[in-house]
Amino acid sequence: MNKRLLIFQIGFIFLFCLFSFCVAQGKHKGEERMLDVEITFSGAFGTTVTNSEGTYYNFLWGYTLYEEKVYPQQYWGEYPLYFFGLPVGVTVKITNKGPREKCKLSIKSEAFVLRTDGSSGAPLMVPKVVDVEVKRGETKVVDASFVCEYVDGADSGLDRFIVKVLHTNEGNGSEENNYEPALIMQKEGVFCPPKYKNR
Repeated sequence: MNKRLLIFQIGFIFLFCLFSFCVAQGKHKGEERMLDVEITFSGAFGTTVTNSEGTYYNFLWGYTLYEEKVYPQQYWGEYPLYFFGLPVGVTVKITNKGPREKCKLSIKSEAFVLRTDGSSGAPLMVPKVVDVEVKRGETKVVDASFVCEYVDGADSGLDRFIVKVLHTNEGNGSEENNYEPALIMQKEGVFCPPKYKNR
Protein backbone atom coordinates (compact mmCIF):
# COMPACT_ATOMS: atom_id res chain seq x y z
CA MET A 1 0.00 0.00 0.00
CA ASN A 2 2.82 2.40 0.92
CA LYS A 3 4.59 1.57 -2.32
CA ARG A 4 1.53 2.61 -4.38
CA LEU A 5 1.23 5.84 -2.41
CA LEU A 6 4.90 6.59 -2.98
CA ILE A 7 4.57 5.98 -6.74
CA PHE A 8 1.48 8.22 -6.82
CA GLN A 9 3.31 11.01 -4.97
CA ILE A 10 6.35 10.79 -7.26
CA GLY A 11 4.09 10.90 -10.33
CA PHE A 12 2.21 13.90 -8.94
CA ILE A 13 5.46 15.79 -8.23
CA PHE A 14 6.74 15.00 -11.74
CA LEU A 15 3.54 16.29 -13.36
CA PHE A 16 3.57 19.43 -11.19
CA CYS A 17 7.19 20.20 -12.16
CA LEU A 18 6.43 19.58 -15.83
CA PHE A 19 3.42 21.94 -15.68
CA SER A 20 5.49 24.63 -13.93
CA PHE A 21 8.20 24.35 -16.59
CA CYS A 22 5.66 24.71 -19.42
CA VAL A 23 4.05 27.75 -17.79
CA ALA A 24 7.46 29.37 -17.33
CA GLN A 25 8.26 29.08 -21.04
CA GLY A 26 7.71 32.34 -22.88
CA LYS A 27 8.19 34.46 -19.73
CA HIS A 28 11.72 35.78 -20.15
CA LYS A 29 11.36 38.66 -17.68
CA GLY A 30 15.09 38.93 -16.93
CA GLU A 31 15.96 39.17 -20.61
CA GLU A 32 13.21 41.71 -21.22
CA ARG A 33 15.01 44.11 -18.88
CA MET A 34 18.23 43.71 -20.90
CA LEU A 35 16.62 44.92 -24.12
CA ASP A 36 15.16 48.19 -25.33
CA VAL A 37 12.85 48.28 -28.36
CA GLU A 38 11.68 51.44 -30.11
CA ILE A 39 9.20 51.70 -33.01
CA THR A 40 9.42 54.73 -35.31
CA PHE A 41 7.05 55.56 -38.18
CA SER A 42 8.11 57.70 -41.16
CA GLY A 43 6.75 58.99 -44.47
CA ALA A 44 3.21 59.64 -43.19
CA PHE A 45 0.66 61.58 -45.27
CA GLY A 46 -0.67 63.45 -42.24
CA THR A 47 -1.83 62.76 -38.70
CA THR A 48 -4.87 61.18 -37.13
CA VAL A 49 -6.20 62.49 -33.83
CA THR A 50 -8.52 60.40 -31.65
CA ASN A 51 -10.38 61.60 -28.57
CA SER A 52 -13.71 61.34 -26.78
CA GLU A 53 -15.48 62.98 -29.75
CA GLY A 54 -14.23 60.66 -32.47
CA THR A 55 -11.46 60.38 -35.07
CA TYR A 56 -10.02 63.27 -37.12
CA TYR A 57 -7.91 62.59 -40.22
CA ASN A 58 -5.64 65.58 -40.90
CA PHE A 59 -4.06 65.35 -44.36
CA LEU A 60 -0.77 67.11 -45.21
CA TRP A 61 -2.51 69.31 -47.80
CA GLY A 62 -4.75 70.92 -45.16
CA TYR A 63 -7.97 68.90 -45.43
CA THR A 64 -9.54 67.27 -42.33
CA LEU A 65 -12.00 64.37 -42.38
CA TYR A 66 -14.06 63.46 -39.30
CA GLU A 67 -15.48 60.06 -38.38
CA GLU A 68 -17.68 59.16 -35.38
CA LYS A 69 -15.33 56.41 -34.26
CA VAL A 70 -14.37 56.52 -30.57
CA TYR A 71 -11.58 54.29 -29.21
CA PRO A 72 -10.73 53.36 -25.61
CA GLN A 73 -9.06 56.23 -23.75
CA GLN A 74 -5.60 54.64 -23.85
CA TYR A 75 -5.71 55.14 -27.64
CA TRP A 76 -6.60 58.84 -27.56
CA GLY A 77 -3.77 60.79 -29.13
CA GLU A 78 -2.07 61.65 -32.41
CA TYR A 79 -0.88 58.99 -34.86
CA PRO A 80 0.73 58.87 -38.33
CA LEU A 81 -1.69 58.66 -41.26
CA TYR A 82 -1.12 56.33 -44.22
CA PHE A 83 -3.20 55.12 -47.17
CA PHE A 84 -4.19 51.58 -48.04
CA GLY A 85 -2.06 50.22 -50.87
CA LEU A 86 0.92 52.44 -50.07
CA PRO A 87 4.03 51.81 -47.93
CA VAL A 88 3.98 52.31 -44.18
CA GLY A 89 7.51 53.35 -43.18
CA VAL A 90 8.55 51.62 -39.96
CA THR A 91 11.91 51.12 -38.29
CA VAL A 92 12.52 49.06 -35.16
CA LYS A 93 15.55 49.83 -32.97
CA ILE A 94 16.80 47.06 -30.68
CA THR A 95 19.39 47.87 -28.01
CA ASN A 96 21.22 45.31 -25.89
CA LYS A 97 21.66 47.04 -22.50
CA GLY A 98 23.59 44.10 -21.05
CA PRO A 99 24.87 42.33 -19.09
CA ARG A 100 24.70 39.60 -21.75
CA GLU A 101 27.60 39.92 -24.23
CA LYS A 102 25.40 39.30 -27.26
CA CYS A 103 21.79 38.41 -28.02
CA LYS A 104 20.61 36.40 -31.02
CA LEU A 105 17.04 37.47 -31.66
CA SER A 106 14.18 37.15 -34.11
CA ILE A 107 12.20 40.34 -34.67
CA LYS A 108 8.66 39.53 -35.77
CA SER A 109 6.36 42.31 -36.99
CA GLU A 110 2.59 42.06 -37.44
CA ALA A 111 -0.22 44.53 -38.13
CA PHE A 112 -3.93 44.33 -37.34
CA VAL A 113 -7.02 46.47 -37.49
CA LEU A 114 -7.63 48.03 -34.07
CA ARG A 115 -11.30 47.68 -33.19
CA THR A 116 -13.10 50.32 -31.14
CA ASP A 117 -13.25 47.90 -28.20
CA GLY A 118 -9.43 47.70 -28.19
CA SER A 119 -9.23 44.18 -29.65
CA SER A 120 -7.41 43.12 -32.83
CA GLY A 121 -9.29 42.72 -36.09
CA ALA A 122 -8.18 41.56 -39.53
CA PRO A 123 -4.44 41.10 -40.18
CA LEU A 124 -3.05 43.77 -42.53
CA MET A 125 0.24 42.12 -43.45
CA VAL A 126 1.93 38.76 -43.65
CA PRO A 127 4.09 38.51 -40.49
CA LYS A 128 7.67 39.50 -41.22
CA VAL A 129 10.63 37.96 -39.34
CA VAL A 130 14.21 39.28 -39.31
CA ASP A 131 17.04 37.63 -37.33
CA VAL A 132 19.60 39.91 -35.68
CA GLU A 133 22.58 39.60 -33.37
CA VAL A 134 23.03 42.53 -31.00
CA LYS A 135 26.19 42.94 -28.92
CA ARG A 136 26.18 44.52 -25.48
CA GLY A 137 25.80 48.32 -25.77
CA GLU A 138 24.92 48.04 -29.47
CA THR A 139 21.76 49.19 -31.26
CA LYS A 140 20.53 47.49 -34.42
CA VAL A 141 17.96 49.08 -36.74
CA VAL A 142 15.52 46.81 -38.59
CA ASP A 143 13.49 48.05 -41.55
CA ALA A 144 10.00 46.76 -40.81
CA SER A 145 8.23 48.79 -43.52
CA PHE A 146 5.32 47.15 -45.32
CA VAL A 147 2.46 47.92 -47.69
CA CYS A 148 -0.88 48.15 -45.88
CA GLU A 149 -3.16 46.29 -48.29
CA TYR A 150 -6.93 46.65 -48.22
CA VAL A 151 -8.09 43.16 -47.21
CA ASP A 152 -11.40 41.66 -46.11
CA GLY A 153 -12.13 43.08 -42.67
CA ALA A 154 -9.94 46.16 -43.16
CA ASP A 155 -11.48 49.43 -42.03
CA SER A 156 -10.71 53.10 -41.57
CA GLY A 157 -9.43 54.20 -38.18
CA LEU A 158 -6.56 53.02 -36.02
CA ASP A 159 -4.43 49.96 -36.66
CA ARG A 160 -1.89 48.32 -34.37
CA PHE A 161 1.65 47.42 -35.40
CA ILE A 162 3.13 44.79 -33.12
CA VAL A 163 6.81 43.94 -32.72
CA LYS A 164 7.67 40.68 -30.99
CA VAL A 165 11.22 39.98 -29.83
CA LEU A 166 11.85 36.24 -29.71
CA HIS A 167 14.66 33.79 -29.12
CA THR A 168 15.92 32.25 -32.35
CA ASN A 169 16.37 28.79 -30.80
CA GLU A 170 12.97 27.98 -29.30
CA GLY A 171 9.72 26.52 -30.63
CA ASN A 172 7.03 28.29 -32.61
CA GLY A 173 4.27 27.70 -30.07
CA SER A 174 0.63 27.31 -30.99
CA GLU A 175 -1.58 29.56 -33.11
CA GLU A 176 -4.60 28.04 -31.37
CA ASN A 177 -3.83 29.65 -28.00
CA ASN A 178 -1.52 32.42 -29.29
CA TYR A 179 1.29 31.01 -27.14
CA GLU A 180 4.88 31.64 -28.19
CA PRO A 181 7.47 30.03 -25.90
CA ALA A 182 10.33 32.01 -27.50
CA LEU A 183 8.70 35.39 -26.76
CA ILE A 184 10.87 37.76 -24.73
CA MET A 185 8.88 40.96 -25.12
CA GLN A 186 6.28 42.70 -27.26
CA LYS A 187 5.83 46.37 -28.23
CA GLU A 188 2.96 48.12 -29.98
CA GLY A 189 2.85 51.11 -32.31
CA VAL A 190 -0.33 52.64 -33.75
CA PHE A 191 -0.95 54.08 -37.22
CA CYS A 192 -4.05 54.95 -39.18
CA PRO A 193 -5.55 54.74 -42.67
CA PRO A 194 -8.65 56.80 -43.53
CA LYS A 195 -11.63 55.44 -45.47
CA TYR A 196 -10.72 53.40 -48.53
CA LYS A 197 -12.12 54.36 -51.90
CA ASN A 198 -11.91 51.74 -54.63
CA ARG A 199 -11.12 53.51 -57.90
